Amino acid sequence: MDSLQNSLQFKITNKQILKLTLPVSIAILVPQLNFITNNIFLGHYSTTTLAVASITGVYYLIFGSIGFAMNNGLLALISRRAGEGKTEEIGKIFNQGIFNALLVSAIAIILSYTITPTLLRAILHEPEKAEMAISFIKIRIWGLPFLYIYQMRNALLVGTNQSKYMVMGTIAEAVANVVFDYTLIFGKWGLPELGFNGAAYASIIAEFVGMFVIYIVIHQKGKTCVGINEMHHS
Repeated sequence: MDSLQNSLQFKITNKQILKLTLPVSIAILVPQLNFITNNIFLGHYSTTTLAVASITGVYYLIFGSIGFAMNNGLLALISRRAGEGKTEEIGKIFNQGIFNALLVSAIAIILSYTITPTLLRAILHEPEKAEMAISFIKIRIWGLPFLYIYQMRNALLVGTNQSKYMVMGTIAEAVANVVFDYTLIFGKWGLPELGFNGAAYASIIAEFVGMFVIYIVIHQKGKTCVGINEMHHS
């Protein structure tokens, strides 16, 4: 227990601060990177889809920001318990964070299927663009649970001084988004040409990959960031 507690505490040095914060900074860029990547490919596909993508992208980033806020709250709670040496409470806090994140994502999905379509039809004066945006959002919003779980997992990694593993999930997600944007938007490598909606599917797959890679890396490395064992047994 002593060695475990020591691994959660560190001296405040410039090197240690950079080691902790740089992976966090990179991980924060994930939704923005997906947004930029989608726009690059959609710009080559059609100027019309690019215009609509700016609206749908901002819509999704709003919910992504909510997830980032929950991430910060969970991080503060986990870090406090880690600093106090109350490692047995970390898993319970993480579970509660996941529950809240999934609850918010469920609300966002419901809103995207009920209120959002009405708002977009009222705001966008071109019916074709409005329907494109609605169709995209109804697909894209299903990536939110994966994004939120990914963000909660990142909070666990940072709070338990294992932030270096966040980079692996970020890289995996970025690569997956590029690959599936290319193949699903343009219909390459035997996959169907989905056009504008292909970017939505690509982003969902990428967010799942990022979440899954983080989970696998933690357990394969044997770094059971304190609280994970408690999480699985709670």
